[in-house]
Amino acid sequence: MANSVTLFAIVAAYNGRPWIDKCLQSLEQSSTPVSVLVIDNGSADGTQEIIRKHPGVELIQAEKNLGFGQANNRGIEIALDRKADYVFLLNQDAWIEPNTITALLEVAGKNPDYGVISPVQLNGARTGLDLNFSRQVAPDTCPSFYSDLFVGNLRPLYEVTFVGAAAWLLSAPCLAKVGRFEPMFFLYGEDNNFLQRAKYHGFKAGVTPLCAICHDRESRGGELNEQGAKIWERTSSLMILLNILDSYGRSILLFLRERALLAMKYIYQGRFRALKSPLGEMLFFLTHFNKIRRVRNFHKAAYDKD
Repeated sequence: MANSVTLFAIVAAYNGRPWIDKCLQSLEQSSTPVSVLVIDNGSADGTQEIIRKHPGVELIQAEKNLGFGQANNRGIEIALDRKADYVFLLNQDAWIEPNTITALLEVAGKNPDYGVISPVQLNGARTGLDLNFSRQVAPDTCPSFYSDLFVGNLRPLYEVTFVGAAAWLLSAPCLAKVGRFEPMFFLYGEDNNFLQRAKYHGFKAGVTPLCAICHDRESRGGELNEQGAKIWERTSSLMILLNILDSYGRSILLFLRERALLAMKYIYQGRFRALKSPLGEMLFFLTHFNKIRRVRNFHKAAYDKD
């Protein structure tokens, strides 16, 4: 199976000097050969120079910082133009093991109804599960993963509601129908939105315990800086408003309820300056009402109608 498909790995890079060399080396050492595309978002720390030391890697230099989703979109378009059967998205701060891609392709070939498959995501030291990933396979969203792991009865594939896009194998049929990452998301949330749309169009998302990656992010802490917090505010709004698994009316009600509760919390705490956040998001919704509706309708239609 693995030798009969065309596969491209895509890495969106931005100031990734601490990790990019290890990331690319791991792809080069894959037991299944893979074509590698790196889309650099305007790094200023020497990331491009490290990439150029890998002669088999194709570097595409973006004219500006496109964000995670749109950088990956550019790579996906190139891969599909070159007749890719699968696209493998890998974070710049992650690296695979030699059998990772081989195992992913084997599982995907036997489960074409799964449009997105992730390996198990470990921490950077390979001493345990990545913390966020461990929550994504918890019993409320993936009922039997931990039980099967404990009793030594793991299955090849587990359906999940959500798994982060640090390492996604995407099938060409899924991309043909679901489309690309939504450009309204700059950073965070684009993977959540994509999986909502994939489910709407009949594709499942899953995790296979037959292979793993390491994702080196635990040392950076969980606090967002001011810019990151602002991005997340917009992301959290879009995640509700663009969820096509809910009707537009329900999405609006959920959004307004969430923002109203946040505003009341700030008033109760006497944090009146913080009201700028929920009120600003309500204003954003009012001024983008028609665009949000158009985007939702676009994603409800199959991307490729041919």
